[in-house]
This record gives sequence, C-alpha cells and structure tokens, in this order.
Amino acid sequence: MNSSEELMKEEIISYAKRILPIRAISPESGGTGESARADELCKIFSEMGLNDFQRYDTTDKNGVVRPNIILKIGSAETTFWLIAHIDTVPVGDRNLWTRDPFSATVEGNRIYGRGSSDDGQAVFLSLLLAKRMKDMDLKYNLGIALVADEEVGSVYGIQYLLKQGIFKKDDLILVPDSGAEDGLDVEVAEKSILWIKFTIKGKQYHASRPDNAINAGRESMKFILKLDSILHEKYTAKNEVFNYPYSTFEPTKHEKNVDNVNTIPGVETIYMDCRILPMYDLDNVIDDITECIRDFERESMAHITYEFMQKEQAPVNTSPDSNIVKILSESIRKIKGSSPRIVGIGGGTCAAFFRHNGMDAVVWSTTVPEVAHQADEYCIIDHIIGDFKIIENILSKNEN
Repeated sequence: MNSSEELMKEEIISYAKRILPIRAISPESGGTGESARADELCKIFSEMGLNDFQRYDTTDKNGVVRPNIILKIGSAETTFWLIAHIDTVPVGDRNLWTRDPFSATVEGNRIYGRGSSDDGQAVFLSLLLAKRMKDMDLKYNLGIALVADEEVGSVYGIQYLLKQGIFKKDDLILVPDSGAEDGLDVEVAEKSILWIKFTIKGKQYHASRPDNAINAGRESMKFILKLDSILHEKYTAKNEVFNYPYSTFEPTKHEKNVDNVNTIPGVETIYMDCRILPMYDLDNVIDDITECIRDFERESMAHITYEFMQKEQAPVNTSPDSNIVKILSESIRKIKGSSPRIVGIGGGTCAAFFRHNGMDAVVWSTTVPEVAHQADEYCIIDHIIGDFKIIENILSKNEN
C-alpha cells in the first residue's frame, strides 16, 4: 500500500469501530431499529465539515423511528448516487461466531462483525468518498443515501425516500450491495421475491395420546415437503444471466412451538423464502400455493393459513446500454484492466425499487459473496479502497 491507501485503511477501520458496535436490527427481526447508528453517522459527517446532510425519518408500524440520511456534494446537473443501507440482520446462532459480532475485529486485511459486509463496506465507501470529494470539482454531484429497513423490505427506507422526490430520472444510481470478489459483476436484474408465513393449526395434546391430537409439527413437515416438490417441479426455467440461474423455494425460519417434550404441538409457524425468475408471474405462483393447501387439507385434519411478509414482482431490468452501466463499466475496465460481466442476482436490493420507478440502477461492488448473513461476517479493506478508485475515476474531472 502507498501512503494514501494506508491512510484510507486507517479511516475505514476507524469508521468500522464506531459503526459496527451499534446494533441496527429492525423491529421485525427483534431489534430496535437504526436510529443510534444514524446518529453516529451524522456525527461523522459533521466532523468532516459536512453539515448540510438531511434526515428523512419516518415512524414504522411499531412506533419506532426509522432514519434515512441524504447528503449531496457538488453543483452539477446530474447526481451520481451511492445507496447504502445501515440496517443489519440478527446475529443468528451466537455459538457459531468465533469473534464478537458487535465489535469491529480487525485481522490483517479483514474487518469482522455483523454488518461489516452487508452493508458496512458500502457505508465505509460512502464515508471515504464524502471526505475526499467534498472540496473537489466534480463531473457529477456525489449523492449519498444511507437508508433504513433494507433487510425486511425497504418500506421505511428507499421506498419512503423515493416518494420524497429526491432522485431524478437522469441521475446515476449505484447500489454497492452485492458483487463478486474480482469486482467484475455489474448487476442489472433481480429475481422476484416472495416471503411467506405459513400457520399450520392442529390440536395440542399429551404426547402419549396422539389419537386425541392433530400433530401440527408432523403436518407442517408433510405440507412443506409437498409444496417444495410442487414448486420445484413446475418452475424449472433457467436463465444464465443470474448467478444462480434457477428459481429458489426455501423453507427458512421456524417459530417456537411447545416448551416441553411430552406435548404434541397444536400450532406450527414456518416461513418460506422464494426468489423467482422474472419470467414468472408471482400471482401464478400464489395460485399454485393456494391449490396445494386445498389439496393438502382434503387429506389432513390440520388447517393452513398464510400471509406475505414480502411480495415484490421483479421490475424491468436495467438496460446494459444505460448511462450508469456504460459509465461504471468504462471505469472498471480502466482501473481493473478487465471487462465487467452483466449479471442478475437472486438477492433483493434497493435497486429494484428504482427500477420499479422507471430509473436505471445497477448493483456493484468488490466483495466476498458468501459472507453476508453468515457467522464471522467480514469485509476486505482492499476491496473498499479499490472500489473507491473506480468511483473516484467516475466523479473527478481530473481523471481521463
């Protein structure tokens, strides 16, 4: 590293040590929201002499304030936006972590901690750019949006901000929330998302008398396996644009049932996360789920209901010929010496909501894809510095 990169590394670590220990988990996932983290980020901006940021706070259905921060630097006609989310997922099984999830543990070129990768490295990148671009003559304005609620649907984050008229149709929108380790994946398409909560009701009874019970646990397993088979057998299309080219239907969260071993559960609650290729209409998938429930209830004494935790039909893809794709790709080729790949992903990001609003957006960063939402999540400092150089090349008028 040269002296400039060493200084950036020190700054990234200092940001991480201030931000990662502040828990920013949504109320829907058992947390208290992002307000404390947003307060610290505003403090960091103020320390940089950037006091003209704006807070766009809103209150969620739980009465919790959900904060969003907007900062714009420059006076050009067009703004180059970085959209980074400041919320994180919960820790999961704490026993799987070998480091404190709510500390920034620095080991060589890595920073460990919950949210360090998703989406901490985008936040650190935004702070680096803000500090270094604030006094420069820029080709485009630098816009930074630090948003809430991305992990559970973005209702109080980017969806809320899009209603405020902050972003213009001709702005350049970059969401550094996914990517590849070589930094060459430019994502222009996302799958549709369907999160479903199933409630299976049976009859609770003593475990020694199953003849008097309807075992909701057994019936839930039978139902989920039946539904899993039906969906995977029907929705088989393959699209090589996506880095996992098939639709996915995964049982995930399972809520607590009974407290003791010798009671047959009367109610089971289980969730499914579906990421569906854009060619399929979500309403058709839902019709198949409804039909599966009807068929299952003809054979079972259990009763099944469901509700959607998230339902997002995939928007029209960002065109590979759009300005943001061309400008980003040109900078990647110049700095990295390799041509980028145009891809789609299964994960949902803030970019989808821009696309729904008729605005071109891409998702790109240099990152380790396998670490998000995992125990011992980490980001790589050199990745952030490398991404800084690519965006600096886009923004600076002195770059050729």
